[in-house]
Amino acid sequence: MPAPARRLLPAQVHLPSGGVARLSDAAARTRASSVFGAPAGRGGGERAAIGRCALDVQVLAGPSVLADARGMPLDPLSLPLADAHVLRALLASAGIVPEEPGAYTCENCSAPFEVAPSSLLEIGPFTDGELDDLELDRPFDFGVSHPIPALRVGRAVCRAVRLVERTVEEAMPLLRLPDDGVLRVTPSLVVAMGIAALGRERRAPVIADALASAPDEAWAAIVDLYHEARYPARLLAVHRCQGCGARNDLDVPLERELARAPLRAPGADADELGEPRSTRARANASSAFPDLDGFEARVRAAAERTYEARGVRNIDLFIDAGVPACDDGGEPLLGCYTPGTPADALGIAHPPEIRIFYRTFRLEAREDPGFDIDAEIEETIDHEVTHHLHHLAGSDPLDDEEHEQITREELRRVGHAEAVRRARRGALSDVAGFVRATWPAWLIAAVGTALAWCAGGR
Repeated sequence: MPAPARRLLPAQVHLPSGGVARLSDAAARTRASSVFGAPAGRGGGERAAIGRCALDVQVLAGPSVLADARGMPLDPLSLPLADAHVLRALLASAGIVPEEPGAYTCENCSAPFEVAPSSLLEIGPFTDGELDDLELDRPFDFGVSHPIPALRVGRAVCRAVRLVERTVEEAMPLLRLPDDGVLRVTPSLVVAMGIAALGRERRAPVIADALASAPDEAWAAIVDLYHEARYPARLLAVHRCQGCGARNDLDVPLERELARAPLRAPGADADELGEPRSTRARANASSAFPDLDGFEARVRAAAERTYEARGVRNIDLFIDAGVPACDDGGEPLLGCYTPGTPADALGIAHPPEIRIFYRTFRLEAREDPGFDIDAEIEETIDHEVTHHLHHLAGSDPLDDEEHEQITREELRRVGHAEAVRRARRGALSDVAGFVRATWPAWLIAAVGTALAWCAGGR
């Protein structure tokens, strides 16, 4: 099998800030080989201590690598962080800067897999200028304070944080690691992160002290907001599990400057019970969800009410504790409906079935503290009963709507222009495959036609 074609760095890209940048693939590869060493991508410990983000910026700062829309040299230090991270992702996507495959497990079936996420990045919306989606391209709101779990700031209790925009140059204390390669919460780090206020507190030293002892949940929420502000929502890769078909969303670029784990010594966040808050919170969330027997009892009670209200019967109900099925978009299902089948050769008929997936409900409840288990059970069963009634009527518009929604979501992620290009390539591939498979028949037909024409001419 031939090796896949190397993805080139796009010559021109549209950035989240609204600007346009020009890029040179050749210049970027030359610069990367000097920044990361030869062979490219095997940087030693000294380079790793600099900070991966800073190394990527060094590549972008190379001669002739980056220019503005007019072709004038563009200093990456002057860019907003969101723009710079898009350019970093494109460097990794093209294989210009190194990205070792990460080890992951499928969120649905727990099957292990390895992948370099940037190799899966959809770059069409950046190259085609389709950054106008109301959700994926919504700019971060720097004008308001964002809620976070409570943490103590001096003598006050804070429940909100406000961020401000940062350029690459302003964020460099965060992007470039200290000499020992370990980030610590300091006033300069607070300024580099763009934390303008914690509650009413605006003094960087006080904010740094508060973050150094913040509960895990508060720190993780601040990092999530930082990522939302600095990394556009389009910077993700979608890996489809080969086993269960589930969609797994992965960060791009893989290496980011902040982790959700606290920047302090282990054990510093133990609460008055002597137990890490995050561990105890996870335990409480897990214990709040019913076990399989309790869940099944609630499902069957809800099904009885729904069946009676909708006037249906003889629909088998199965509570599945195994790996959940996924829809065509790769999302694990809460439930699914299977129509009945007539009697087979052995005289065995299969009634229609509604299947409820225990593990999907449990995962949703774990990730969303406001998840209403009973309400979701009722809604899921009613949804599947609707599929049943549509099936009996001979047409299922609800199923059509669900497939249309999956298609729309894929178009948003891939981009309309890229989707058209892929459709054209697919059509051409189908034609070429048809010709390859049927050329003997076409040759025989042509020879037969020629012989017939010659015989007729005698």
